[in-house]
Amino acid sequence: MTSNPEIHRKLDEIYSEPAAVAFFNKLVFSLCLQLIVVARRERGELTEEEAERMYQRPSEQQLLEPYGVGYQQFQALKEGKGTAVTMMTFKRAVERNGYDFDKLYYSEELIDLALEKVGASRKDKQTLHAVKTRLAK
Repeated sequence: MTSNPEIHRKLDEIYSEPAAVAFFNKLVFSLCLQLIVVARRERGELTEEEAERMYQRPSEQQLLEPYGVGYQQFQALKEGKGTAVTMMTFKRAVERNGYDFDKLYYSEELIDLALEKVGASRKDKQTLHAVKTRLAK
């Protein structure tokens, strides 16, 4: 958790654009899955080949179901539509694997990537509006 007002301002901006929210959630939750793969490899639960395959293309079912999070629940979290229970279960799964979910969620690097998406989305809308205006004349 953070009390940094700049981080919260940036998150407010991200949450003002649905495309940016979806992009941000996908970044955060995908990174968490990859970190679970790393943790399982370090504990010897996955071979090097399995870990490499799952790191490139994680199996949500295999990685999360042991913690009580199903594939569709994970997809809903990535879309920002998950329940609080699922979110807390996922967060605990990440933390059980040695990573701090809040530190990842409030990562300025991930937040800045999502803000780039906000800027690009706004630029696209302005360009489309300008083209529409010119064509209407």
